Amino acid sequence: MSKPVFGIDYGSKLTGNTVIAIFNEGHIFFMDVDKGVDADRFILNAADHFKPSHAFIDAPLSLPGVYSKNRQFQDYHFRQADLELHAMSPMFLGGLVARAMELKAELERKDIEVMETYPKILAMRFKLKARGYKGNRLALRDCTKAIVKRFNENIEIDGDDITSWHHLDALLALISAMNHTNGQCEVYGDREEGLIYI
Repeated sequence: MSKPVFGIDYGSKLTGNTVIAIFNEGHIFFMDVDKGVDADRFILNAADHFKPSHAFIDAPLSLPGVYSKNRQFQDYHFRQADLELHAMSPMFLGGLVARAMELKAELERKDIEVMETYPKILAMRFKLKARGYKGNRLALRDCTKAIVKRFNENIEIDGDDITSWHHLDALLALISAMNHTNGQCEVYGDREEGLIYI
C-alpha cells in the first residue's frame, strides 16, 4: 500500500489560509486550519497522523544561492527557478520563507520528502485564467469542475470540498506531488540553489 502524499497551500501563520490536500488510498480530501491556529503546528500534526511519503509546498524553500557564498550565483533577489517560472522573489516574502524552510527541516526529520511547487503554473497550463482563476465564487466553482474532471474514475474527489482558492491551490500542489509519484514531474532551477517541481 502506498503512503499518502500532501499538497499544501501555505499561508500566514494565524490567518486560517493554509490548506492541505491529501491523496490517500484513492481518495483526495482536504484539511484546513482555523483562523488563530498555528498553521505550522497544524501541518506537523497532520504529518504525524498521516505519515505522508512526501509533501509539496507552495512556498519558497530556499534563498538565492548568493547567500550561501557560492560564487556561481550572483542574483540577490531571485533563484534560477524563480527566473525560469517568473515567480516572486523569496526575499520579498521574508518571514513566510523562513517559516517554510524551518517547516521543511522539521518534516524531513520525520522522514518526509519536502519539495517546493508553484500551483500558478498548473493553473496556467489548465487554462484556469480564462475561467476567472482567483476571481469570485462562481469562478471557483468553474475552475474546480475543470480540475476535478481531469481525474480518472479510480480517484475519488468531491468538488464541493473545495470552498476557497486556497483549497484549489492545495489541490494543484497535490497534482504536482502525484505527478512526481508517477515520474511525470517537471523540475526547474539549479539543484545547488533550490528546485521547483511542477
